[in-house]
Amino acid sequence: MQINLIGGFGMSTYIHKTQKRLRIRSEYILRHPQEVAELIEQLQQVDAIQSVTHKRFAGSVAIVFDDQQMDADTLLETVESHGWLRSENHAAFVENAVKSGSKTLVKGVAMMALKRAAGPVLSRALSFA
Repeated sequence: MQINLIGGFGMSTYIHKTQKRLRIRSEYILRHPQEVAELIEQLQQVDAIQSVTHKRFAGSVAIVFDDQQMDADTLLETVESHGWLRSENHAAFVENAVKSGSKTLVKGVAMMALKRAAGPVLSRALSFA
C-alpha cells in the first residue's frame, strides 16, 4: 500500500507499507534528526523490529519488522504519535489561504459597491484597468 499526503508548501509526506516493512519520508524526519534518532533507538529495542534505516538527508526512515509480532498499522500509529507525519508548513498554508480568500472577498465587495454607486458602465471600465 502506498499513500502520499501533501504537506503544505514543503515536502510531501510519503508512506509505503507492506506486510513486513514500513517506509516514511517526511518534512518532520528531515528537520528533526535528533528526535527521530531517539525514537529509532527505542524502536531498535523492540523484539519485533528487525532493522531500521534512517536516511537523514532524504528525510526517510525504513523499518523492517516481524509481521507475526507486529503489524504495519501499529507501527504507523507509533511514529505518528511522535510527529513523523506532521507537516510544519500546514499552519502557514492555512494562514496564506485565509489571507488570499480575504483579499478576494474584499475586492468582490468593493466591486459590488462600485457597481451600485457608479453604475455598470464605470465599473466595467475600472474592472479592465
